[in-house]
Amino acid sequence: MIVSNFPQALELNSILYDRVCKNIHWEKTQDKDSIFGRKTGWDLHKQNIKEVNTLLAWIKGILPEISIKFADPQGSEKYYNFNRNAFEIRDCWGTHYNKGESLVKHNHFPYTLSFVYYVKTPKGFSPLLIEEESIDVKEGQCIFFLAHQFHSVPANNCDGRCIIAGNIFYRFSKRKEDT
Repeated sequence: MIVSNFPQALELNSILYDRVCKNIHWEKTQDKDSIFGRKTGWDLHKQNIKEVNTLLAWIKGILPEISIKFADPQGSEKYYNFNRNAFEIRDCWGTHYNKGESLVKHNHFPYTLSFVYYVKTPKGFSPLLIEEESIDVKEGQCIFFLAHQFHSVPANNCDGRCIIAGNIFYRFSKRKEDT
């Protein structure tokens, strides 16, 4: 996984929090296997929300660098054989969690990468668990991880935990040597 700091977090997080809360489509769902917070639609990236667009433009701008780090943790550009500009955000949503709400273990296969941006992390907020490892992140940070990795959120110990998450697809194209 890779963590990056959003340079406009201090300026935009309170507005992003408001935008997520105002775009909630799905209320709290509870069944025997999961309890999770309120969510926006999966198309938050298509709602033409200025502040969300600013966040996603930053994410799109760093995806080439992020993709190289996944291919080679040392960041050497000579060890990849893919188009680092072929990554696209396909789904994006916001989620707001209150005390006791959690998210069941799941993954985002068949997507390539997923991200979680931390809009609000009040005292007592639950961490993201990726492959059972607790990820220590702060408000204003975005974590990128391989979409096939199982992840979850344990029961939250506060009100107001808020994230914007998304799935990233790799658009394959024919290489010259394949034609």
